[in-house]
Amino acid sequence: MKARKTIFTLVLLTILCSACNRDLTEDIIFPSVTENTEFKWWILTHKNYESPGIYLYNETTSTIELKLDLPENLKSPHALAFDGESLWVGGNSDNESVYQLNPETGAIISEIKNIKTEGIAVLDTYLYYSSDHVINKIEKNGTLIEAIPTKNSSYNIPDIAIYGGFLFYLRYSEKESVIKLKLSTKTESVVPGIISSGTYCLAVFNNEIITVTALNEISHNNIKTGATISTHPTEIKGWITAIAPYSQD
Repeated sequence: MKARKTIFTLVLLTILCSACNRDLTEDIIFPSVTENTEFKWWILTHKNYESPGIYLYNETTSTIELKLDLPENLKSPHALAFDGESLWVGGNSDNESVYQLNPETGAIISEIKNIKTEGIAVLDTYLYYSSDHVINKIEKNGTLIEAIPTKNSSYNIPDIAIYGGFLFYLRYSEKESVIKLKLSTKTESVVPGIISSGTYCLAVFNNEIITVTALNEISHNNIKTGATISTHPTEIKGWITAIAPYSQD
């Protein structure tokens, strides 16, 4: 009896240890816990349309908690990320910069010049930004660390997000519009089932892929199957070009 218990314990520990080493989106997907989760987002709207700015939007309560002005010299705002301390915003016109902003006031903390992009993501002390078919990894002072070519992108990459060891990127396609790129191996695979109608926005949070519809609705999708979980209208006017999680959990 003791021998059987010992064997059972060893098998159980082996399974648990093996599970801990698996990639989040490949082998183990825990169900999204939405009942007690507060969904709060940073949302970027284009300066050439109605109500330009950066919004702190609480999707759970459908309220705008804060609005920040855009950097004056940012011509075509399309990229946004939040690292828990600073906002990072960029654009896709010529001679654009990536700006580090104070999330309480919108004041410019730093500027990385000569970066044209539609998507920004943050991981640890690094920034990632999309440029045509390439994902560039840089230090927060602008020093290039690595250029990662993509295999499944369209002409350019509208937005990117990082979650669970993967970089997710968006492509212009109504079907299978989200690709996940494993950062450790640079291998790519399609997230099935996500139907997009020209969205420019991508985020990943709470084991869900988040996109924004042309009607400014926030759409939640299963990270593994792509199945739609929910779609909620927002109180945001104008053209939403980027969305980023407020929480870093």
